[in-house]
Amino acid sequence: MLLNNIVLRNFRNYIDCEVSFSKPVNLIIGGNAQGKTNLLEAIYFLCTAESHRATRDGELIRHNEAGFYLRGTLGNSSNDVMSLEAMKRTRGQFKLKKDGVIQTKRSEWIGQFNAVLFSPESLVLVKGGPAERRRFLDLLISQIDSIYLKNLQKYRLVLRQRNELLKQIRTTLGDAAQLDAWDKLLIAHGTAIIIKRLEIFQELKAYAMQNHQKLTGGKENLALTYCSALMRNTHDTEDENAENPIEESEIRFLETKTETEIAKDFNVALSASRGADLQRGTTLVGPHRDDFLIELEKSSGISNLDSEGENCLEATDAEKEEIDEIGIFREGARAYGSQGQQRTIALALKLAELELIRAVTGQDPIVLLDDVTSELDYKRTEYLLNVLQNLSAQTFITATHAEPLVYHLNQPNVLTVENAQINHTP
Repeated sequence: MLLNNIVLRNFRNYIDCEVSFSKPVNLIIGGNAQGKTNLLEAIYFLCTAESHRATRDGELIRHNEAGFYLRGTLGNSSNDVMSLEAMKRTRGQFKLKKDGVIQTKRSEWIGQFNAVLFSPESLVLVKGGPAERRRFLDLLISQIDSIYLKNLQKYRLVLRQRNELLKQIRTTLGDAAQLDAWDKLLIAHGTAIIIKRLEIFQELKAYAMQNHQKLTGGKENLALTYCSALMRNTHDTEDENAENPIEESEIRFLETKTETEIAKDFNVALSASRGADLQRGTTLVGPHRDDFLIELEKSSGISNLDSEGENCLEATDAEKEEIDEIGIFREGARAYGSQGQQRTIALALKLAELELIRAVTGQDPIVLLDDVTSELDYKRTEYLLNVLQNLSAQTFITATHAEPLVYHLNQPNVLTVENAQINHTP
């Protein structure tokens, strides 16, 4: 699908703006705080029904206005045209429409109009805590597998119920046997989530490593490892407070297990963790605690330093606490290397997301790249632009200056943004 045009009304700093896109590659050029990122956010919101920056829909409404409205038209190679609308009143409900028909659930929207976004916020994939990487995997898989999304929704509901019961038992000294029924449901939905994550993660890893090789000219190798919170409790059930990291061979062993074996491991892990769960009033094992480890490999081996030998950025306190609780990959919780290396890793993951969606669905997602060349050196920028030039997906790229982007891309559509006004540049 290709986005033909979009209308923004009272969205962020836009009052009333309509813009058309005549070419596959669109460069959006302008100074800071003029509206470049807001335009990409609007496109992403139409495709996914969520913002990459706002936690509430109300934050997207222009200051002192009653609500926002977005409308976009998408077309395909068969000249079929689809209309998408999103609107939110300050005191009203959020609404989505497809060809004029209201969509009752946001979850039904996910996966119909795929988009891949790279922005400065994407660096949390490398620098942030496990929750950010889980969110990345969950959104990716939900776009290509509706059954996964349903299992994820059911798992989260069961998890909330189990955690409420844990708190009640801790407060009233109730019967812990009440947890058995919730454990069965948690294992059923959680096992399905883990199985699908492992399947998709292997494909994502292969694409990400290939893209990282291209972006670095083969000078650095990216290593990704899925880390399951089940492993500590299945391998060290006698000591719930053990902090020994899991061996990489154990992670590979998990990838070869059947659904029945993983369900059994989950059951063992929940049983071993029940005492700690009751003490803390929360569920400490399950796919809601999983993570994936990111490492850079150079000729001298795995490195936690950038090319100048500067120290790695430390993990956040929240991330350290979560990693400490599950006792896995303490060093893997760090953000690696320089800002340029971190950005390159995040970009490789995002390009892998694009290729995976295309491979599974047979369609190219819309690609949104916000401030993509910032803090990349000349070589990495050149590699990136070569990759972008070979993409068949419709691409939107923001930058403060057209150079060197315009010289490396084949006849892009150049748009200038100033004070939330968009103009085509010849």
